[in-house]
Amino acid sequence: MGRINPNDMENYQSGGNSEFFSLPNDKDIATVRFMYETFEEVDTFAVHEIEVNGKRRYINCLRDYTQPLDDCPLCLAKYPIIPKMFVSLYDVNEEKVKIWDRGRSFKDTILGLCNRYNPLVSTPFEIERQGKKGDTGTKYMPYPLQSDDTMLADLPERTDPLGTIILDKTYEDIEDFLQTGSFPAVGQPAAQEVATRRPAAAPQPAQPARRSVSAATTPEPAVRPLNRRSTNNDKF
Repeated sequence: MGRINPNDMENYQSGGNSEFFSLPNDKDIATVRFMYETFEEVDTFAVHEIEVNGKRRYINCLRDYTQPLDDCPLCLAKYPIIPKMFVSLYDVNEEKVKIWDRGRSFKDTILGLCNRYNPLVSTPFEIERQGKKGDTGTKYMPYPLQSDDTMLADLPERTDPLGTIILDKTYEDIEDFLQTGSFPAVGQPAAQEVATRRPAAAPQPAQPARRSVSAATTPEPAVRPLNRRSTNNDKF
């Protein structure tokens, strides 16, 4: 699943070539364009957060909120679902596409911008950070500049977060992670597959047929086929 409708963010409860966009200090400002025309285009996902090789990573959730928990191994294992917006921005000064990692609280902000500036991409914004580093009350204020005729076709392509920022894994991959703490390398079978796969049995030499005899009966001597010379290279 992973990608969701931005209007569905409230239904999820927490329990590439692009860079991340950040304003690390109070009063930092950047001029950007939101790389969307409408609100429905905003890249919105339901993800889980896991640790892989000592790093925190987002991974796609395999179900939507209407599906049973066992459709996603991480949901079944009680990993919290996190609704996220990965907002594609074009940094005007650096001429780069960047991704802004935003949570549920940003939904109303960007929805309001989309309703007032249509298409959104045609209006550049100054975004100012209001809050010191580490301040949980930090806000980001978007101030519109002069609109123009810039369209999406005039900018570089957006990077799809799924498969870059968000690990895009299958049900079997995730089950393997839950068992081993890592994902199988490309081309290698998952641990579950290895555990259930038996090595092929080595061929056994055929045994000559024996006739059942009673203990009191003397077995008959073996009869060698006619016209065949005994050799040490015989294979059965």
